[in-house]
Amino acid sequence: MRAMVLRGKTLAVETVDVPAPGPGQVLARVLACGICGSDLHAAKYLDDMIAAARRSGSTQWDESVETAGMVMGHEFIAEVVQAGPGAEAWQPGTRVTSIPVMIDPASPTGMAAIGYSTKFPGAYGEYVLMSAPLLLRVPDGLPDEVAATTEPCAVGLHAVREARMQPGETALVMGAGPIGLMTLLWLKHDGVPHVTVSELSAARRELARKLGADLVIDPRETPVLEAIQQATGRPAPPVVFECIGVEGTLQQAMDLVGRMGRVIVVGVCMQEDRIMPMVGINKQLTLKFVLGYTPAEYAEALDALGKKAVDTSPMITRVIGLDELPAAFTALADPRDCKVIVVPSR
Repeated sequence: MRAMVLRGKTLAVETVDVPAPGPGQVLARVLACGICGSDLHAAKYLDDMIAAARRSGSTQWDESVETAGMVMGHEFIAEVVQAGPGAEAWQPGTRVTSIPVMIDPASPTGMAAIGYSTKFPGAYGEYVLMSAPLLLRVPDGLPDEVAATTEPCAVGLHAVREARMQPGETALVMGAGPIGLMTLLWLKHDGVPHVTVSELSAARRELARKLGADLVIDPRETPVLEAIQQATGRPAPPVVFECIGVEGTLQQAMDLVGRMGRVIVVGVCMQEDRIMPMVGINKQLTLKFVLGYTPAEYAEALDALGKKAVDTSPMITRVIGLDELPAAFTALADPRDCKVIVVPSR
């Protein structure tokens, strides 16, 4: 099959073996896969990501991943083409998705990540293996490209759930990339009365408006806190979602949030950062770092997309084929695009 392979820091479309489904597994043809910011990070900072994972006690990375070549892609929807022993209930032609992990008895945790190992290639290719017990049927009528946003949609849902929003609380979302916008969608879905979005990109600010933000700010032109105070009549937002992940934005979030407030750290900063602890102490802040989602949240996100309770389609700014994928990784450094979807058959 054709797939985009990361070798060191080089991305190239190559021909690789089609994986064979083992017991409890299905082989599925990839219909659509979103480009994730984590994959953009991996293409530039894979060695740093591996070092940070091991420093955190994670065993998800196998030793060969830096040199042997890796097929990424974990925001996918696919169509079953072949079932392994014990997975025959999943008929060919069924559209499915799942949290991007495989049940793997050989792994120390019993699980392995799809798209971040050499053992289980991801969906930047024509086919992907999936574990049958984790499969979810994609609702009829949900377009492939929108279904492929289930994974980042679940990330936004998890961030909002971890914030423990209280009735009447307002929020500030820093950054209107895909995850910031997913967070915005779930805040409004859950009835948060006022959500401010701060974003540098004009195109992404417009997306935030379209997706329901109550106030959208270019922080280079408008003092964020003053604008929020004028719009809400409150001194500061009680909850700030930091969805940017660059050096300095965590301290900015701490400065902007109100006393006794909560900063939910969703953005992934790839460098060491500095904060002023005394600000957090004086304001008695809570910093909450979040990662991923639960299987139940993933299923909830898919169900919400199917019922159109949340609509991620305005975020999809481009659909490409496999051959365009390496260049798209470079182009996404420019924030004019938001969510780019890969359709391998395109």
